[in-house]
Amino acid sequence: MIWLWRMLIGGFALAYLASGTLQAWVPPLLPFAAAAVVEVQFFLSGLGRVERRTARDPGPQARDLAELGWAAVPEGADEPEGSAAPPARRRPRLRRRFVQGVVVLALLSGVVFLDRSRATWQKLPAHERAATLALLDRQAASIAGHPAKVVCDVGARRVGYVQDADGLAEVGGRLMWLTPGICYRLARIRHMSAKTEESSAHAIAVLAHEAWHLHGERSEAIANCYAYQSGVRVGQALGLSAGTARRLMRAQLADNPADFAGTPAYVVPSGCRRGGSLDLGIDGTHFP
Repeated sequence: MIWLWRMLIGGFALAYLASGTLQAWVPPLLPFAAAAVVEVQFFLSGLGRVERRTARDPGPQARDLAELGWAAVPEGADEPEGSAAPPARRRPRLRRRFVQGVVVLALLSGVVFLDRSRATWQKLPAHERAATLALLDRQAASIAGHPAKVVCDVGARRVGYVQDADGLAEVGGRLMWLTPGICYRLARIRHMSAKTEESSAHAIAVLAHEAWHLHGERSEAIANCYAYQSGVRVGQALGLSAGTARRLMRAQLADNPADFAGTPAYVVPSGCRRGGSLDLGIDGTHFP
């Protein structure tokens, strides 16, 4: 049972690191405390047990003793030296239990450390989150053509791993939901590195895409096409240079067919090009 419990704790630790929903609902110290209680109980229970090893060697047979001239041991007499069972062995078993417990708790401590060291939307200062949401509201409203509100769906009630979506919006409405991961990337976009460029570009595209749904566009493919064009201005509003924002959106447009190969409804139409039927004419010299 102790190993079954350890497997469950280990599986939960992996799921915890991969799920923003679990991180939002369950503090990392809770599973660590549960594991600590079980390991301590497991160790203490060994203090009351004695491990004895019974000698399995039957020793010489009676006929062998007789043949060699040894008389049989009288009933009630002490057995020959060396035939008694070895003394109880408690120390090695307790040491093994202690080491196992320390290893399990050390692994869980690593999970807690990784969780606390990883940057997330929830860990940003409150004032930074509020300023980011205000900026996102303005950008969404600019595309939608009417007031809009962006909600970072920390509880994953509408978007996230379960719903398999980074964003959701009411077509023609005023509410948009984004995953905490998308919100975090948008908040930190001006500090992006070469490793986070792709995820940052994707976050801009998601925001612009959902804003076009708020505008009233139902087609996922057309919303994507418009998002790559509008995303240039969104990126600039978030602190990027015009050249950088345009480069990121151009890469998103180029990768669109491969990124959505499994969901053709999101692949941009042939008119999504400079001078095409879906060209918004935002910038007369570039597309996006």
